[in-house]
Amino acid sequence: MTDSPKPGSQTASVYRLHLDYDLKAGWFAPFVDGLKQGQAVARCCSSCGRVSFPPLRTCSRCGSLDGDWQRLSGRAVLKARTQGMDGDFALVSFDGADALATVALQGLEGLEGDAPEDAAPEQGRVLVLTAAPDGLPRLILTPETRP
Repeated sequence: MTDSPKPGSQTASVYRLHLDYDLKAGWFAPFVDGLKQGQAVARCCSSCGRVSFPPLRTCSRCGSLDGDWQRLSGRAVLKARTQGMDGDFALVSFDGADALATVALQGLEGLEGDAPEDAAPEQGRVLVLTAAPDGLPRLILTPETRP
């Protein structure tokens, strides 16, 4: 029988691990290329017309593998938001898409209300897809600027 570690004692060593890898986008390439440019590219099912963003290889409504790529406006409405040590994230509904997406947020600090009055302060805010400054394919939304 072994003794249990005492509270507060360290039982593991910490190692920094660096991995270099290159994943090919494959059929997902139009979506990935769109993200790099700050554009929303969805998949529209050829059988039932469901628009998936992020795209799904198999339609979640009818199971079809056939679909066409469709560019969305990049505008999204914030449904829920969370903040953490890794940044701000939200559940959003993109204009033209039939499902919700999880995205990273930037630039929402200290902004006041264009949300409906009966919603939490940020629910209903209109956001736009933005290209990541490092050129990586990521879903990043910023507040929509009004003309």
